[in-house]
Amino acid sequence: MSFHTFVENVRDPYFRGEVNTTTDFAKMLDECSAEDLVKRAQQHVTNLLTAQRELFSIKMYAAIEEYLHNDIFLLLSLVADALHNMPQYLTNLNKEELKVELLRFYQLKELILNYISEFTENKNVKIVFEGL
Repeated sequence: MSFHTFVENVRDPYFRGEVNTTTDFAKMLDECSAEDLVKRAQQHVTNLLTAQRELFSIKMYAAIEEYLHNDIFLLLSLVADALHNMPQYLTNLNKEELKVELLRFYQLKELILNYISEFTENKNVKIVFEGL
């Protein structure tokens, strides 16, 4: 993996901020109640913290060591960025904004999983990101 590959395939598409409202994720979110959206967002925030904990645990040490100088931490920072507005929308129960943020998150997750599948040799790291 190279930083330029990461930028081209994950970071830049995410930061363009385009939200595709025609995806299956968008249709699924349209059918969710405000309460369901809140539960989904809360779960993703929890999953991010769990993934970060797992990456620093002893059982993932070998995978981290291999990627320490690569972009696994850049991937996690983008996930954190995607989730950073969710607590505000959870508190305000702003369903429409929460749907947009969840959709951006799902699209980023898809970019990350595609990136890992294409450009990483150690597929164990993909397991962590699939759980987000």
